[in-house]
Amino acid sequence: MAFRPGNHDRAWNDPPVFSYQQGDAKPEENGNTAKKTLLNKRVAFPLSGGSTTSQTPATSLPPIGLPPPAVNLTTSPQSTSVLLPSEKPSGTPMMETREQLESSLATVSRILVDSLTNYVESEKQEDFNKRLQHLFSNWKDGKLNLDVRQRLETMCTSLEKREFTKAENVRVALAVDYTSECASWIMVIKNIVTQMETKQVEL
Repeated sequence: MAFRPGNHDRAWNDPPVFSYQQGDAKPEENGNTAKKTLLNKRVAFPLSGGSTTSQTPATSLPPIGLPPPAVNLTTSPQSTSVLLPSEKPSGTPMMETREQLESSLATVSRILVDSLTNYVESEKQEDFNKRLQHLFSNWKDGKLNLDVRQRLETMCTSLEKREFTKAENVRVALAVDYTSECASWIMVIKNIVTQMETKQVEL
């Protein structure tokens, strides 16, 4: 950069005027002229595949308009298993045979009818007996839930052993878990349990 001749009458604190000419260059210490870098020079795009700028292959993208390639997803060993319709979870009660159904019905009907006859007031027995017969009919026709039948059998066995607290707990559980299914006869059983416990205490 060289000073360009200017106005010699300017003040002492005026900045100098520089001349930015292409031929001007700052001499190096060794006497050679520094090579000026041109920032507006274009670099030609390589037409051949022999570019050495990067040896890492780029990820290929599918052509426009085509779906992306399918990804092979492997199932992790810790993935949650899906329960197929043919499978049954452990703990599910097995289907009972016809003989088992009739045997459990005979046990329940005997205990309930005997308890009704011996412990409930005579004026209530006719209505209560009709409700129990409706229960027995549904049981025989297979319209009663298996869990309900099993709980009723447990409750009646407890009544026969005079385990009234256990019988009442089973009755309450039936009333809560199967409200609509037990609605027509659950109060009859409640009455039977209460009357049996009361008279047992009196004895």
